[in-house]
Amino acid sequence: MSKSLPIPIRSAVVVDAAVIARFNRAMALETEGRKLSPPRVLRGVRALLADAAKGTYYVAEADGAVIGQLLITYEWSDWRNG
Repeated sequence: MSKSLPIPIRSAVVVDAAVIARFNRAMALETEGRKLSPPRVLRGVRALLADAAKGTYYVAEADGAVIGQLLITYEWSDWRNG
């Protein structure tokens, strides 16, 4: 049995916004067949990161790169920035 390495998880910060927005657009396309506006999604992600009352992102990293994310939110849509 191989030993698995831990995957670091941390609170997202504003420098993570672009990759989070890219992942969100990919998820919308894969799950709903929707092509979302990159600038709008990026604004939505940045708005959420700037206001903890909207929610909190966490990111998982491997080799210094973000490889996954989790959003805990209170009815906030970063897809629509609202």
